[in-house]
Amino acid sequence: MRTFLAIEVPENVRKVIHDLTQVEAKKELPIKWVAFENLHITLKFLGEIDEDKRVEIKPAIVEVGQRHSPFNLELEGLGCFPNPRNPRVIWVGVKQGGDVLCAMAADVEKELARFGFEEETRFHPHLTIGRIKEFCRVDSILAKSISTSVFKVNSVVLFKSILKPAGPIYEELERFALCGHS
Repeated sequence: MRTFLAIEVPENVRKVIHDLTQVEAKKELPIKWVAFENLHITLKFLGEIDEDKRVEIKPAIVEVGQRHSPFNLELEGLGCFPNPRNPRVIWVGVKQGGDVLCAMAADVEKELARFGFEEETRFHPHLTIGRIKEFCRVDSILAKSISTSVFKVNSVVLFKSILKPAGPIYEELERFALCGHS
């Protein structure tokens, strides 16, 4: 099964983001906008794992959750990867809580590397909102402003991604509480 670890984003925050993407979708640019229900912040893409691997890594993810306390997160601003001259992914940035996300992602990387997952060295906290299918200018999109309310992050979620022609469907497999003490 194709899996990833992510921070779930509450419905009111997803609505703010979705409202912006709906306006942009009317411009019919070659951008595949992320569906409302799929908006999340990825901590680590795990790729294809089987049930045995899931069971094997579970204690490590529980351990990460025990090391980190619930925290506040706020999203603001738009950007793209790798750069505006060659945009491939459009994202919403993290205004508050990015340092905690980075620490948590580094912890996840270190723990899962022990199980054979490739350790990524760079983590940029963001929420992907669109993937660019063929080159187009995104300057007008990046110039827009977006800001969400602050929300509390209490857990990390292991999702399964089911690929369908209309787009992926994400199914929650397991939720790991953040219960560390600051």
